[in-house]
Amino acid sequence: MTSSTKNVKLGTCNVFFDGKDLGLTKGGVEVEVSTSTHEVMVDQHGNTPVGELINGRTVMANVPLAETTLDNLLTIMPGAMLVTDGEFATGSVTFSTSAPVTGDKIAIHGTVFTFKTTPKTDTELPIPASVEEAAQILSDAINGTVLPVYASYAGAVVTITAETRGVADNIAIVATFATGANVAVVGMENGADVTGARVRVGTGVNINLIDVAKELKLRPIGTLGEDDFIISKAACPGALNFTYGIDQERIYQANFKGYVDDNGDLFSIGDADVG
Repeated sequence: MTSSTKNVKLGTCNVFFDGKDLGLTKGGVEVEVSTSTHEVMVDQHGNTPVGELINGRTVMANVPLAETTLDNLLTIMPGAMLVTDGEFATGSVTFSTSAPVTGDKIAIHGTVFTFKTTPKTDTELPIPASVEEAAQILSDAINGTVLPVYASYAGAVVTITAETRGVADNIAIVATFATGANVAVVGMENGADVTGARVRVGTGVNINLIDVAKELKLRPIGTLGEDDFIISKAACPGALNFTYGIDQERIYQANFKGYVDDNGDLFSIGDADVG
């Protein structure tokens, strides 16, 4: 391989957990991959290894969250419970019958996502081979913008949720498709303003972290997914590091641990859409 200074990378990243942007960080996000081994020894060679076997591998992502919101606390603290009168607005886009074609559009919060044979911008999406792929492409595109919403997908359905609670996000989602049979849209609705809220945190005893594990994605700023670090099943036991000082930020110390997924993978680096 020819050496290139372009291969030397610096910079911060955005952090997404289950598709939701966790916001600003303080002190840098750190990833640690550890591998344990067993040295094979026999009497005839004393303490000199004759082989070495990998026993296992672990991955940790330490994410110091600077946005100490109640919603982030709920995200990182298993067993936490929100008490509030506010609600997030939610909507959905369901692809059906056939995949989108060139020129099909979906508008959310004034941003228009257009399916194109040859995409050239962040809001131009490649033509998918199936309705399920269309849902994944749209969800990733929404999460790659600065829109005040985040998206997740299951099958051919994209669920869109406002980042904050309130009626201001009760807005329409507009779809312009070659045939109306290709998509069904439910606009953002049921958002309610918060007049009071608090989070109750219990001991968390007997919570199995694998039951709350979700995808953790680290995306370097300035990239479009080609350099993502993804732990497909990650969970955080929850920790806080509060200093009530004049020159100290309060931090949610989110230490995510990875677990092997159904494919036997622990983590991936690079473009998740490849392979």
